[in-house]
Amino acid sequence: MGQEEARYFKEYYKNEYDANRRMSFANAIAGGVLIIVWILYLTHVFPVYTNIYILVSFLLPIDALILISPLFYLKTDHLNKRGFKYFLIFSLLLVISVLNILLPKHGIIGWAIALVLTNHYYNPKLGKSVFIWTLGLMFFCLYAGMFVGEYDSNLLGTGIHNDTIVWNYVDGEYVEPFSPMERYEMLHRLLELGENRYVKVFAFYYLPRALTITLLFIICNFLNKRTYRLLNNEIAATSEKEKVNTELEVAKGIQLATLPNNLIHSSDVEIVGELKAAKEVGGDFYDYFKIDDTHVAILIGDVSGKGIPAAMFMMKTITCFKNFVRVGKTPAQVLKEVNASIAADNASQMFVTCFFAILDTNTGRLQYANAGHNRPIIGNNRNFHYLKCATGFILGAMPEAIVFDEETTLAPGDSFTLYTDGITEARNIEGDFFGENRLIQTFNSKNYTCLVELHHSIKDNVLSFVGDAPQSDDIAFLTVKYHGDRYSYSEKSFDGRKDQIPAMLDFLKNYCEEHHFQNEFITNLLVVGDELFSNIVKYGYEDAG
Repeated sequence: MGQEEARYFKEYYKNEYDANRRMSFANAIAGGVLIIVWILYLTHVFPVYTNIYILVSFLLPIDALILISPLFYLKTDHLNKRGFKYFLIFSLLLVISVLNILLPKHGIIGWAIALVLTNHYYNPKLGKSVFIWTLGLMFFCLYAGMFVGEYDSNLLGTGIHNDTIVWNYVDGEYVEPFSPMERYEMLHRLLELGENRYVKVFAFYYLPRALTITLLFIICNFLNKRTYRLLNNEIAATSEKEKVNTELEVAKGIQLATLPNNLIHSSDVEIVGELKAAKEVGGDFYDYFKIDDTHVAILIGDVSGKGIPAAMFMMKTITCFKNFVRVGKTPAQVLKEVNASIAADNASQMFVTCFFAILDTNTGRLQYANAGHNRPIIGNNRNFHYLKCATGFILGAMPEAIVFDEETTLAPGDSFTLYTDGITEARNIEGDFFGENRLIQTFNSKNYTCLVELHHSIKDNVLSFVGDAPQSDDIAFLTVKYHGDRYSYSEKSFDGRKDQIPAMLDFLKNYCEEHHFQNEFITNLLVVGDELFSNIVKYGYEDAG
């Protein structure tokens, strides 16, 4: 069985389970109505003659129990079994057959109900089967009712003047009618007199009911086939959507794989970045990598649009940057070369804003060029501000890029953050923007002890502001902290759980060995680290394992 076929049957039987459940309750309601009717017969609200009274008193509670019995299976797995629908439908047909024999005047409604309820299953074959069984059982029950059921003058004695045919209401009670044998003899005498009541019952009683049921079947069958097709189309559409979603997840993985996901931490610089696409994939991007031992390239960009087209244009842009960045080139030169490459074959008329910088890790010299992107934030210790820089022009829109080289110098401890407009234009439920003022206030609201703390504070403040509002644009931001050559520095985060202690101790040990600390110092540091981490977990994370 192929995946599509398996998918179809999974959805089909899921619907069948729901239909079985609904049918069980429908039958139970019918059983409840039948109990009420039975009580009305017992109390003679519906007066009938003795034979029918006995049959009704005996058979109606049995019929009601048959209709209610599916409720006993609701807590079992019977509703998942493929044959359970036949138990439900044919239990209803059995009850209707008994009622139609006992009370032949009122049978048409019951037959119609059984046929209509098959629409729950979206199964034309089941509807056809119930239709054929309905016609056969209705024929049998109609003629059986002539001999056993409630006296019906339409079936028996209407228009016949014969003293032996009596149906009277005497002293408030029905007179006992004929026994089955007496009815047969009466119908035989009528036949001898030229009154073929069998043919007339078929022509004037059964045939109109059969035509009504047939018309109802045609309507139900049309609805069943139409719903069956709709179910197939829905399953196909859902399957195609899942296929697209799977492909988008793969594309998302490929896109994220092109971005650096490691936290750069060394004696001179730290860098951490994050991307959160509005859809599965997006057009925002960032990148950072070493050009040589003393120069680091830092890049952020925002492609026009969203989704797959933006992601593809983003991939092309990043590839161009990696190809054109070389030692000795200025940021403006690189941006111009990238622009020429992406603008040359840009039939989609897409464009990208970029901010590109090169940091000299020895001196703190930061060369940068801006191509229509947001201004970075630079500073330290509650003294952050927006970097003054030329706006420049977007890339990809024209053959020649209008960008300019600029530079500044970072002091040890300074950091600067690049971001896309998904942060400043993030909206809350009321439609307010996060804005540049809130962003700079985030930086200057406290002294941040480390880069990761600053990075998380930016993200947390934006998410807190947005709340339950849907993300309207891609979000990317990149934070760089320059240490100079003041000290050796390394950082890593661990979850507040006891099972993280070995990983934390390995991190401390590897760092110490990398920097050639004495063994005695390493041993003492590991003991202190173990004790500190254990206490943090014990008292700060009570629910941690």
